[in-house]
Amino acid sequence: MKRRKQLIFITLLILISFNYQTSFSQDIAQVSYFKTDAKIYSIGNDLEVKDVVLEDGKYTYNFRKKEILIEIKDGFYYEYHPNNKYIKAKIKWLSKYEYKLVITDIELNGSSFKVGQELTSEITKIRNNQYFYNSRFKNKTYKGSFIKIK
Repeated sequence: MKRRKQLIFITLLILISFNYQTSFSQDIAQVSYFKTDAKIYSIGNDLEVKDVVLEDGKYTYNFRKKEILIEIKDGFYYEYHPNNKYIKAKIKWLSKYEYKLVITDIELNGSSFKVGQELTSEITKIRNNQYFYNSRFKNKTYKGSFIKIK
């Protein structure tokens, strides 16, 4: 009888140990899966988006009765304002219609932008040479349009 209790106790310990090891292995596999998935996602974010809707060139829009010139060239976005004021940003395409601007240089009094800040825009409609967009900056959405000139 005493031997039987020992055998049951040992069997129970083996079963508990086996169950713990299996559960632990599944946890490791699950963590490894998520780490691999995260690497794939981060690699995917670094891919260059081809065939984007805005080509290198010049565009204009009106702001407070003044015409503002935009130039997209070699991965940068330049916005020229009167009196030699400007905004320069790195443009990173997120999809064919959506891009992110990271401000790299600014010379514009009274602007809410600062170097290092990001603005995301999405082209929502194109009519002839006019591009309509929605922009997001500091949790606010803005709508506007600009016209391609060259």
